[in-house]
Amino acid sequence: MKKILSLLHDQNKNFKIFAIIFSIYCALILGISWDENYYKILGEKNLSYLLSFGIIESEYFSKFRYSTIYWSFSSLIGQIIPEKFSDQFYHLLNTFFGLLVIVGVYKIAKLLFNKSIGIICSFFLFFLPTFFGHLAINNKDTILALSHVWIFYYLIKYNSQNYSNLTKLKIISKIAFFSALGTGIQLLFLGSTLPLVIYFLYNYFFIKKRKLKALIIDFLIFITIFYLILVLFWVDAHPNIFSLPYKFFLMTLTLDIGWPFNVSNGNYFFSKEAPFYYIFENLLFKLPEFIIYLYLVFTFILLFNYKKLKKKYFNLNKHLILFISILLYPSIIILFIPYPIYDGLRLFLWFIPYIVFIPAITLDFVYNNLKYREFKLVSILFALLFLYHLFNFFSITPYQYTYLNSLNGKKINRYQKFEGDYWSVSLKELIFESKLNSDKQIRYATCGLNSEIAKIYMKKRYKNTLNTNIENAQYLILTNRTLYSQKMGKISNCFDEFNFKNIFYVKRNGVILSAIKKIDK
Repeated sequence: MKKILSLLHDQNKNFKIFAIIFSIYCALILGISWDENYYKILGEKNLSYLLSFGIIESEYFSKFRYSTIYWSFSSLIGQIIPEKFSDQFYHLLNTFFGLLVIVGVYKIAKLLFNKSIGIICSFFLFFLPTFFGHLAINNKDTILALSHVWIFYYLIKYNSQNYSNLTKLKIISKIAFFSALGTGIQLLFLGSTLPLVIYFLYNYFFIKKRKLKALIIDFLIFITIFYLILVLFWVDAHPNIFSLPYKFFLMTLTLDIGWPFNVSNGNYFFSKEAPFYYIFENLLFKLPEFIIYLYLVFTFILLFNYKKLKKKYFNLNKHLILFISILLYPSIIILFIPYPIYDGLRLFLWFIPYIVFIPAITLDFVYNNLKYREFKLVSILFALLFLYHLFNFFSITPYQYTYLNSLNGKKINRYQKFEGDYWSVSLKELIFESKLNSDKQIRYATCGLNSEIAKIYMKKRYKNTLNTNIENAQYLILTNRTLYSQKMGKISNCFDEFNFKNIFYVKRNGVILSAIKKIDK
């Protein structure tokens, strides 16, 4: 037990090396996610426009919604990579920036609490499937999490002491850059930082007791830098950088985007009708058991050891209010803004890193009180749950984002509780490992996945293929994505809609992620 706690506490060099190697391994073997190619092309088009100083411009679907800072940068670096390795390159690049989120969480925890909690936070976040599973394949929401965490870190730095004008300008510039980076991906991004802004203002005025005038000047500097960076990469806004950004923002508020259907704990609904408890329900069934357990332990510590807890951690109440407000904030958004919610917790990946702070505080407190019998019992159960989680974490490699905890019941029925491989990244493994009759043309249909991605892999695996409709197909390639079933007259999923026999499938931890079915005529 003490060895496990020491590993969490020390996070030695060997673990850091392992984390990097394992992340690289997953990045290299993962398939292309649903819309990766869309953003790859988007970055290429905007980069061509920028490098030609506006001479080259290509229309592209929904391009007005993005200031392509990250994708343009990815495309620029990707120019030196041979095309056949481009998918792996983009996965490695995404992974690098995703790991920087963990670094940011460590630095925040170290500033607010201590180095020990910072180490535990980073360790927990790495092994959080809901976060780790997105590192390589998600070039949107992971970058939002990166921006969110580092904005918070530099806001804390800004407030921590009186800096020289040059140092303060550097900090403001970094906040502006990450604000523009996040906003360029999601125009509503800055709204997600509201709890951070409130926390910052409270510290600025009531703790540091600084003057409003200085803040206004710095805010104007921030706005200027932020806006210049944002519009520089916002190609569609260039004809009028003052009115068009506002127009595009309003258009974004009314867009009906994303997957139209959703399922949470077996309840199917339209994406615009997500219940206010959607976030908590997803967390309950998708967080590792040891994280849920540490939240329960923390509740008991608050009830019975609050004075000791408060004495050990400086400004505990203030920080608890902050993290609880961050955890509650997404549900408030769902309650008041009728925005389509789909793909599990993906759209709220920016708040996932903050989930580990309270469990980290809990474990640190338990670790420092092991002389008491009750904390020894707590630590033993934690160790068992953590080892159990590690087994599940590695057993679903490299599809960690499909993780469901043991509260979901029988594994054979879990496909009906939540969408599994909604990114459809297991197509690469599924198709490359399949052995279809290739003597004649292979006619196939798809369900619940991007057929263009399936077409890429089918062409690489077989010589003569045709993507067609279900009536003319011999095979059906599918995931358990939600759909509206005409024959049932309700929202269902691809697996239940088409109950043909699986002839090949990708399975992890007892759950089928994707399959090829032989269509019975």
